[in-house]
Amino acid sequence: MTDEESRDRRYTREEFAIVLRKALDRQERLSERDAVEGFCVEEMQAVAVELGLDPELVRQTALALPIRRPGRLAAIFGGPAVYRLDYTAAGEIRAEDFGELVATVRRAASHHGEVSHVLGSLEWKTVAEVSPIHVTITPRGGRTKIVVTADRGGAAVLVTLLGSIGWLVGFAIAGATIQPHTWGAIASLVLTAAGGSFFTVRTIWKVTTTRFQARLERVMDALAAAVERSARSS
Repeated sequence: MTDEESRDRRYTREEFAIVLRKALDRQERLSERDAVEGFCVEEMQAVAVELGLDPELVRQTALALPIRRPGRLAAIFGGPAVYRLDYTAAGEIRAEDFGELVATVRRAASHHGEVSHVLGSLEWKTVAEVSPIHVTITPRGGRTKIVVTADRGGAAVLVTLLGSIGWLVGFAIAGATIQPHTWGAIASLVLTAAGGSFFTVRTIWKVTTTRFQARLERVMDALAAAVERSARSS
């Protein structure tokens, strides 16, 4: 069937149901594959061709996506302590658009922050926050690069202390009440307190990580859209 014929064709309810079911089946297979190993650019281009999309546009879009580099603590504590998001847009933004970008990042981050200009780059950072965020926007070489970094080291210390205090107090009270006389009993109390403390800390960290990541992605997405608009009009 040609493209023109497919545009003119009218599909019945049954055919529409079949199309949706097959599309959902394909989506589920892709989702399972993505969760395990992800896709390379060539694989995404192959799928794009099947769907009638321009593979070159897919490649350009894939290369422009932000690169997220989580810290090493992510696997253990349920979230990274250090973040770095990168995005590169084609075209250089104009210096007169820096003001709009500042307003954009302030709205997205819900924070006024501090602005500076370093060697042609626009820099913005949070002020007096436990988890500082730093943004750098650099127009150079026909491209504009956005880098968003964040350090949750201070938040990690606070979460660890808050999540452990209750279990330490409980351990002390239990020890004074039970008064264990064997190494096995003592080890049992210690392991219980340590395990409970770790679980509490991990739960708190995971919840706060989800919110923090959403904030970073909101900042990056807003800036990427603003930079793309500026680059197209320059």
